[in-house]
Amino acid sequence: MFTHYDRAHIAQLCEQAQLLQRALEHYTDIFDIKRAIVHTHLLKPEWLVEYFGSLSVDDSLECLKAMLTANLRQNLQICVQIAGKYHEQLGTTKLIELFESFKSFEGLFYFLGSIVNFSQESEVHFRYIQAACKTGQIKEVERICRESSCYDPERVKNFLKEAKLADQLPLIIVCDRFNFVHDLVMYLYKNNLQKYIEIYVQKVNPSRLPAVVGGLLDVDCAEDIVKNLILTVRGQFSTDELVEEVEKRNRLKLLMPWLEGRVHEGVNEPATHNALAKIYIDSNNNPERFLKENTFYDSEVIGKYCEKRDPHLACVSYERGGCDMELIRVCNANSLFKYAARHLVRKRDQPLWEHVLNPENTFRRPLIDQVVQTALSETQDADDVSTTVRASWQPTCPTSSSNFWRRSFWKILCSAITETCRTC
Repeated sequence: MFTHYDRAHIAQLCEQAQLLQRALEHYTDIFDIKRAIVHTHLLKPEWLVEYFGSLSVDDSLECLKAMLTANLRQNLQICVQIAGKYHEQLGTTKLIELFESFKSFEGLFYFLGSIVNFSQESEVHFRYIQAACKTGQIKEVERICRESSCYDPERVKNFLKEAKLADQLPLIIVCDRFNFVHDLVMYLYKNNLQKYIEIYVQKVNPSRLPAVVGGLLDVDCAEDIVKNLILTVRGQFSTDELVEEVEKRNRLKLLMPWLEGRVHEGVNEPATHNALAKIYIDSNNNPERFLKENTFYDSEVIGKYCEKRDPHLACVSYERGGCDMELIRVCNANSLFKYAARHLVRKRDQPLWEHVLNPENTFRRPLIDQVVQTALSETQDADDVSTTVRASWQPTCPTSSSNFWRRSFWKILCSAITETCRTC
């Protein structure tokens, strides 16, 4: 076909005849191209998209800018298609800046929407969230916040807080995924968005209730609100974590109605009974009876809790749980030798006797004294006495104490026989 002709002149004639496709095929000067290309309604979209593949990067960006300047509404869709197809060549950042320069968040949303599912760039995901918020595409904001692993969570969290969306679910999703629960609670409470706190722990993630309660207590939320929130959450959450969050803020007592309700329902979970035990101990609400009669609390946990508060209650807890070494340690540290002596006699445990009668035990002498003076004289059980006397025959037991124990044994044994004869 013809090749030796004035291409620029023919291009002008084509443009005058509104044959813009032919004109663009002949134009080489960017100013001519920009003048013709803005009339997209006279060009086939498929051809125009392919045409950009023949332009340089700078010329393509210039043409896109000219198209948006000439008629933003008319040319936006085709510009989005072109940007989506050639974003790798043209540069995603430059294309984002182009749409932002025209404040076209709609264009930015559709452009980034075409690439966000395949992009690993943090900026792409963040800008997409921004554009979706600006255009009211909240469901898409929720989706990308939930599914994407490429955005900077701190940056997105701060943006969503500043955006003050009508629906706080996207912010809830980000804070839940990346453990910003405390920040979330403070933000929602201070902005009078308490209903979203309820939505979060009731419908989104009940397991976060302990952290939410901790956050509410930190902002001095009314106790009634906290109690009602706990009562309304029926999902799975850790009682241990809830107790820990409340306990470290010295507000454990506010859990008492909920804990007692759980016990009434037949819950045997140790964490529930541990928390109740702590409340009864701190409030002096007949704690010794609870520690002796309750069979579900953890003796080691409660014993440790009582050691600094009331060593006697610590001994009660340890004795109930069979924590012999812990009980002896607490008795030694607090000079509760009478309690230790009674426990040893009742326990009838030879290895335990060997432990307390070890010559290296600096508390051995006062303990032996209380065994002889108190425990043996109080018991009416011959097996208690005989086991104790057998312990006195161990090489580790002092001779004087051993003889005294044996004399006490015969005295108590005779007393028991006499009492039996009287009964007969």
